[in-house]
Amino acid sequence: MYLTGGQFKGHKIEVPKNTKPTLSKVRESIFNMLQQFTFENNTFLDMFAGSGIMGLEAASRGYNSTELEISPTTAGVIKKNYEKIKQKPNITITDSLKYKTEKKFDIIYLDPPWDFDYGPVIKKAYTLLSKEGIIIVEYDKQKELNLEEIILKQNLNLKILKSKKYGRCLICIISRKCEEM
Repeated sequence: MYLTGGQFKGHKIEVPKNTKPTLSKVRESIFNMLQQFTFENNTFLDMFAGSGIMGLEAASRGYNSTELEISPTTAGVIKKNYEKIKQKPNITITDSLKYKTEKKFDIIYLDPPWDFDYGPVIKKAYTLLSKEGIIIVEYDKQKELNLEEIILKQNLNLKILKSKKYGRCLICIISRKCEEM
């Protein structure tokens, strides 16, 4: 697997076992979509790092990337990948739903295991989101997932800006509603 853009484009990345890295065409598309947004701090949080590819892609494009990963073994592989590009990783080994920080993030990327309950995940992301930030959700389009219903049930002041399908994968970009900004 290779990084698709930014200053480290083309660097080979080791993929930890038991992870499902986001496909290169999806990564490229996501970062192309992000170009339409302006963020105050350019902070990027991958709440379920897995292979670490999204955080690495973000770092390659100049974002201040933070990654959360529950598996110490997987986190070790992610750290080695950062060493390959001579960058210091900002990775925390934790259960994403228990992560605590005062920091707010401009972009939060959510790609939990596809059998996860997305309600608590989106609610947690909302608590970490900067005022003008966005949440990007990746999920299996075969899963009966109604993000609008989840947002309503969790009583979150969010709206879906865009959805796009890539094979079996669906990407949704969510932001705060204007009145909250």
